Amino acid sequence: MKKVIWIASLGLLGILLFTACAAPAEPVPPATVDPAEVAVQVNATLTALAPMATSTSTPTSEPSPTAEPTATPTEIPPTDTPTPTATPVPVAGDPAALLGEPSGVDNFDTFNNWTLFDNKCFKSEITGTQYSVTAKGLAGIACWEFSWPLLENFYLETTVEMPVVCLPEDRFGIIFRAPDNDRGYLYGYTCDGRYTLTAWDGVETTTVLVPPAATSAIDTSPGAKNRMGLLVSGADYYLYANGYFLAQALDVTYFDPGKLGYFVRAATEEPFTVAYDNLKIWVLDDHFYPPQVTPPSFPPAPVETPAPNVPTGTSTVNLNVRSGPGVQFAILGTAPKGTVGEILGLSPDGAWYAVKVKTSLSGNGQAWVMAIYVTLSNPTGQALPTMTPPLLPSKLNVPQPGANDPQVTMLETATIRQGPGMVYPVFGVTPIGGRAIVVGNSEDGLWWAIKLETTTGWVYKSYTYAQKTDSVPVVKNPELPGNVSPGVPGSGAPAAITLEPINVRSGPSNSYDSYGQIPIGTRLAVIGKSADGEWLVINLPTSIAANGQGWVAARYVQAENIGSV
Repeated sequence: MKKVIWIASLGLLGILLFTACAAPAEPVPPATVDPAEVAVQVNATLTALAPMATSTSTPTSEPSPTAEPTATPTEIPPTDTPTPTATPVPVAGDPAALLGEPSGVDNFDTFNNWTLFDNKCFKSEITGTQYSVTAKGLAGIACWEFSWPLLENFYLETTVEMPVVCLPEDRFGIIFRAPDNDRGYLYGYTCDGRYTLTAWDGVETTTVLVPPAATSAIDTSPGAKNRMGLLVSGADYYLYANGYFLAQALDVTYFDPGKLGYFVRAATEEPFTVAYDNLKIWVLDDHFYPPQVTPPSFPPAPVETPAPNVPTGTSTVNLNVRSGPGVQFAILGTAPKGTVGEILGLSPDGAWYAVKVKTSLSGNGQAWVMAIYVTLSNPTGQALPTMTPPLLPSKLNVPQPGANDPQVTMLETATIRQGPGMVYPVFGVTPIGGRAIVVGNSEDGLWWAIKLETTTGWVYKSYTYAQKTDSVPVVKNPELPGNVSPGVPGSGAPAAITLEPINVRSGPSNSYDSYGQIPIGTRLAVIGKSADGEWLVINLPTSIAANGQGWVAARYVQAENIGSV
């Protein structure tokens, strides 16, 4: 791990407007790079920032309102995250505990690394061992100061002392990957305990990458100290509070090494003061998280051999094959470098290719790979069709482990199943950085049994980083649910095909009894759906259900012609 050399440089100030408005509507995702698809290490670049003159800018008129964001909001964390104390104890899954000694530390015990400001937007001071910033009450204006070397891939942690007096919408935090004085990413907390991640283009557009979301992991008590954490690796951004994973975002707006600093933003004309301390930076020489952990290893994906004269793609790296067009979807396997597969179409944003795979892997014979890691050959000369992607899988609320519990941290979006094998139905997924309590080991040693809210789930070990699991017992494989034969849809009738083995239930939730399991790749006759669209009603023989109806989760099927049901 490289060392950070702290450079005595003048701070730089930027000013921008954030409009006070409600959470944005569902945006269209941009084309994004998924560096997790590259099976090579990404080395961080560390370049010292030469001293520069102080620069202050003040808008002469109110900028335009923020434009509609163009990035996909990430998942909202569970609401049952434990509330930390003012001085939290590092726990498993906490990057600071996993990474060891930082590359560099600033305790703000000297004036060497920061230039202090006192202008109409904010005032900065170093008092004792804290960097204190007062937002003077320019409503909706964010001000920042830069220092430090340019950083690319890193984990950063700083102690934030919450304002004693502030309004719920007042915001403060870290600006990073800034290519110049006027642009960058802003990761912030609000006084009412929400977190958010945005990208500012330096002109008029704010892209919301993580919309404001509340979490009990942030202590909002006046004067409380929270550890704000940020892991940056390629186009992946992981947000933490007191060692707890909050959310993940992907974006390539500012992909190169950039400047780092602190910002404040007053929601109204009322001023507030926030203090920062104990800034630590770990420069990441390894791409995968946690950096010292062996990268996840997945079995080869059975990509179908292409027919002659069809569009094909050749993987330029060892490429992850996913169940949908995004890293929020689970990995089905890997395509080794040089694999050739049939390209079926493009995702709506053009960033992912749909590829043909065996129906034993995905029920509709489709999976997804990042387009930038594929060389396309299209002998037809026709444009690739835009494919309708599957729905995102359901995110599970998983009980969080204590410091001494056997536990795993998810290195990837992990599919949680009812048993240790691909033939078992899916409960849902847990995101990268999510943690779970381990209660057992599978008989073949390839799966962990983990604690769910009301039952036990199973996760493939390659998705995880395990701790304190040496003494967990071997757990007998649960019985597979019996197979159910549903009604067959007519030609052109409302239908669906199962993408995974799924349960068919007596009602539209997992709390209803299961009639049994429908195997992957089965076609279903759809006769209705729930009001929220999360469940489909399918035709069943009356020997199974007296009313001839069963319910399946819409997120694990590919539906067609169901607009009229």
